[in-house]
Order: sequence, then C-alpha cells, then structure tokens
Amino acid sequence: MPALALLPPAYSRDEWKHWTDADGDCQNARHKVLIEESTTEVTLKDKGCAAESGLWLARFTGTSVNSAGDFDVDHMVALANAHKSGAWAWDAERRKDYANNLDDSYHLIAVTASANRSKGAKGPEDWQPPDQSYRCQYATDWVLIKSTWGLSATELEWSALAEMLGTCDQPLTVAIDRNSEPPSPASPSAAPPTPGSSLPFNPSGEDRNCGDFDTHAIAQAFYIAAGGPANDPHRLDSDGNGLACESLP
Repeated sequence: MPALALLPPAYSRDEWKHWTDADGDCQNARHKVLIEESTTEVTLKDKGCAAESGLWLARFTGTSVNSAGDFDVDHMVALANAHKSGAWAWDAERRKDYANNLDDSYHLIAVTASANRSKGAKGPEDWQPPDQSYRCQYATDWVLIKSTWGLSATELEWSALAEMLGTCDQPLTVAIDRNSEPPSPASPSAAPPTPGSSLPFNPSGEDRNCGDFDTHAIAQAFYIAAGGPANDPHRLDSDGNGLACESLP
C-alpha cells in the first residue's frame, strides 16, 4: 500500500511575530515602511512612533493615498504562503526575521487596505495586481523573495509568474526545478531551507557563470538578491565585471 502524503502543519499567524521594533526607536516595522515609502514628509502621532499622514502611491492599484489609516503594509509573499512553501520548518527567529524584514524594499510594501484584503494569502496563480503596469515588478519581486528565502513554488504559480514577466519591457522567463522539494512534514527536525536552495544552480563545472540556469529571470534574481559582484555567493558574475549570466543567450 503506498504511503500517504503528509500535509505541512497548520498555519498559525500567531507563530509569526510581526511589527517588531528592532532598533528600539518606538517605530515598528509597519510604520517604518510607511515613513520610508511616503513621497512627502510624514506627519507622525503617538509621540512620533506612528505615521498619520503623508502621500503614498499604492502599488497594487496605482492610486494616491494621504491617510496612513487607509493603508495596510503587505508581505509581498504572504506569511501563509511562505508557510506552505517550506517556511513551516523554520524556527521562531527566522519566522520573525521574515515577517519584519526591512532589508529589501520589495519585501514589505504599503498597499490599500482593500487591495490587501483582496490578495490575502493568494499566490500569483489566484491573484494579480489590478494595476497591470505593476505586474512585471510584482512578479520580479515575488521571484526575488522566494529565491532569497529558499521557498518553493508550484507549477501553476510559476506559470502565472511567467505570464506576468512576459509583460516586462524586456520579457523574462522562469524555470521550474522539478528536482527540488520543500522539506517533508515527515521530518520535522529537518534543517530550515537556506536562501536559494529551492532553485537550480550548479556550482561545479568550467563555466560557473550561471551553471545550469537555462533562463534569465531566476539567475538574475539570485544575482540581485546577492547584491551583485561584491556579494555573489552563487558566482553568477564569474569575471567580476558587474554583468551576471553573460553565458546565457
């Protein structure tokens, strides 16, 4: 009798400690995003700890908003989506780091509350930004986050990403690594995924300038996430000239 496939543990938002104040200045991660993304000086309240008003361009809808109360700060790849994509195996500290990550400007973004509710925990196969001109950026950022955090993606998800990447001025494509699987729920002691572990990369061979990558998008995602030639753990710029994956057509 074949073994039954096991599902990941149930997602619980309570296990993802978010909106922390890492530097102790009283402004939590949510308000730091709002302050950073406003195109005008932000009016603060609560003794300078919270954003009250400013001018924001809501990325999903392309609309302008003045009141911070009309905005949500969205995890581009939702916590629940990350959970089912392999993050269920992370420890509490890594979940907190993901939920409050301010290192990458595309990880947490300010969007209208209505758009955030519409998106929820859906992936790109089930939801795409109403502002079609933003879909290229949306797909690019999604790929960057999944590659940086070592999260898996379904084939339907990749198909939707490929469609959106096709709207870019310079169309990109994505590749599916069918040999990579998220950690198995049958082995809860398995080490958490490491950045890049869910996407194809061959560090061996004479040409280490992208290895077995056969398309540009994910290779470039690795490269950008690594910070370029000065911090390039995947060795995508083997000659150090600032251009990744030159061996690709």
